Amino acid sequence: MKPFRQLVLNEYFEPAAGRAIRVTLAFVLPLIWGLWTGNLGPAVWISLTAQLLSNIIIPGSYPLKMLILSGAALACAVCAVLGTLAGHHPWIATLLMMVLAFLGGFVRQTGNFGPGITVAVLLLYLLSLDHPGNWKTAIQLSTWVCMGGMLSIVFTALAWAFVPFSPFRRSVALVWKALADWLHAFYLQQSQQSTSIANPLTALDEQELSFRQAMNDSMEWLSRKQALARARLYRQVYQLVELRRIASQIANGLSALRTTIEQYHHLQAFPGESLGYLLDNLSRTAERLALSIVSHRRENVYFTRLALERSRHSANVWIEQLKASSGESAQRAIEAIQPVLDDVFHQFEEALRILDSWISSRTDFTIFLRQFITSASIPQTIPWVRFPLSFRSFIFRYALRLSLSMGIGVALYLSFHIPHGYWLAMTTMIVLQPEFGATFQKASQRVQGTIAGVIVGSVLFWLHLPIGINLGIVALCSFLMAYFIQRRYAIAACFITIMVIALFHLLEPVTWQLGLIRLLATLAGSALALLGGYAFWPFWEKYRFPSLIQQAIVANAAYLQQIADALAGHHKTFQQFLPYRRKAEISNQNAFLSLRRMQDEPEVHQVFIQNYFILLGHQIRITRILNTLAQYLRHNADTISSSLQRAEPQIHQVMHTLHELLMQSILQLPLTSAHVNRTDQPTMQLDTLQHLHITGIEKPDEVNQQLQLIDELIHLLIREVQGTYQTVRALSETPHADLGISLRTFYDEPSGR
Repeated sequence: MKPFRQLVLNEYFEPAAGRAIRVTLAFVLPLIWGLWTGNLGPAVWISLTAQLLSNIIIPGSYPLKMLILSGAALACAVCAVLGTLAGHHPWIATLLMMVLAFLGGFVRQTGNFGPGITVAVLLLYLLSLDHPGNWKTAIQLSTWVCMGGMLSIVFTALAWAFVPFSPFRRSVALVWKALADWLHAFYLQQSQQSTSIANPLTALDEQELSFRQAMNDSMEWLSRKQALARARLYRQVYQLVELRRIASQIANGLSALRTTIEQYHHLQAFPGESLGYLLDNLSRTAERLALSIVSHRRENVYFTRLALERSRHSANVWIEQLKASSGESAQRAIEAIQPVLDDVFHQFEEALRILDSWISSRTDFTIFLRQFITSASIPQTIPWVRFPLSFRSFIFRYALRLSLSMGIGVALYLSFHIPHGYWLAMTTMIVLQPEFGATFQKASQRVQGTIAGVIVGSVLFWLHLPIGINLGIVALCSFLMAYFIQRRYAIAACFITIMVIALFHLLEPVTWQLGLIRLLATLAGSALALLGGYAFWPFWEKYRFPSLIQQAIVANAAYLQQIADALAGHHKTFQQFLPYRRKAEISNQNAFLSLRRMQDEPEVHQVFIQNYFILLGHQIRITRILNTLAQYLRHNADTISSSLQRAEPQIHQVMHTLHELLMQSILQLPLTSAHVNRTDQPTMQLDTLQHLHITGIEKPDEVNQQLQLIDELIHLLIREVQGTYQTVRALSETPHADLGISLRTFYDEPSGR
């Protein structure tokens, strides 16, 4: 029962089953019409197009989805015409394939929908090559393709009519879900007593980065400015943005709580078990709140309030146990932790007040119209395809790789007249990913799924099942394929193979030879994709990461300068910190994703990966400490300003030195193929770092409690900046014979993609 409940909960946040139902209906309804009327040939083209386009994941508003689907349907129709006309001319077909695949390589890197559109367009070109003909045949085939595209748009419009505002609610709910996952990872780390800083990156760090990514995705589709412009028509659109802001504030509090706890966790009497209960309850509260946002149901709000009360009780127990601990350190911990917890619970209460206003408001046709009009009027940025025609571009090199690999596949298919040989090029297209590690993983999953599908499919259709059962198998496999394609690709590939065999069985009786051809084509296409990914202009992450970590260090240095100005007495609002914090967090996320991709590459190309993880870990912790300082400045700006007056010159000197140290780290970072001894750059000897510690600051009295907290945070900051500098120096003093040509020559994409 619990796994089923979890499936239902997951469906609220990621409606995989809903999308699978939509894909299945779009695929099966034309087949039923074709069997009923005897037009099964046209029905297959309509159903394939409708299935391919319905399976494209397009975030954002429904009008944007329909616009993108319309463009994709038009592109599919054009490619179907080209494939039909070029089918009798192998070399023309091969050249066209290379041109279309080259363009598809750029489309594939455009948003979440790029891969789906690329697969749909190129697959229909490949299928039409197997049905060559004249202009009349081409126009007829393109008409069927257009009908399939219109069917996918109709199903998208129906989904819009039922849940007009769900994409925006879901984007904010996913932010809260990411916050709940972050809290749960904090709970697991606390229960396992694995808070040692010896690990450069932990699961907790990964969840923190995932939360920041969810925030960025949500802001991309619904900005505060857009919400304010439409708040008069539909108040909830602004309240959604407020809920997202509250989640960000709680995340800042969580970051500050983690930084503070790490300073006192070593205490013998530290109540770690009570802290675990608190984190677990807060995680459940955040998850319930996320569910309340997306479901809009009263009972979920009620359960959220109950979970918050349990969390408050756990917090009180934890604080009482801290108070019972003797010693000055325990008292300092309480002084640091109590304001953070109070702010976290205040933010949760504010979120619940917003949800209460939602539930108490009436729901009628007027509200539905307001939702519908608002969702249609929120402007969405059309993600135009970029064409960086430079060999230095990562996207350009991938487009060339895809073009050459698919061109070879089509040339083999047409030159040797391989039965169903389009499966070879199709497999190459699907398996070949922008990164070699992802290509290898996709090839393995594709082969595993195809082998299982061939075995099951061949056994099933030796039984000569009736048409009705055969059609049911097609529908079931279509649903399971759409459901698992984003989760477990090997399982999806298995059901794709069974579905293809069943679809052929609707047209004509099949034998074991069809399954064998499918398997051999999959093996050949996967091998060609692996060859292309490794040999055709690969771009390894070892060339990309140094530039990304440099951006992270630069962003942290700029953020540190803003915090230093605030500590020096300059008036800084929390909103002024946000752009610098966001830039630092995005840069950390890009560098982290690069390292994850590097882990999937061959070991020979994993140059200094352990050192890179250590360096990135320092940057993530620097950002977290700066967030904690910003959190304290937000709540206690006046108190901190008066507390630091006596130590202001020394703190200013320390922060200035730390900023300079980060900037020197950037200059020392190796970015070329061979070790370069930058004797022309000023260097800071490691023995001088010992003088960066704050000395002479008096211990706080009853009036001045904030100084000790700032002192401890700055000591943590010193340690992480020193770690950054030392790691970079160690890298710069190591020969980099394997780094290839200068990264400044190759890398020109700041986003990391």
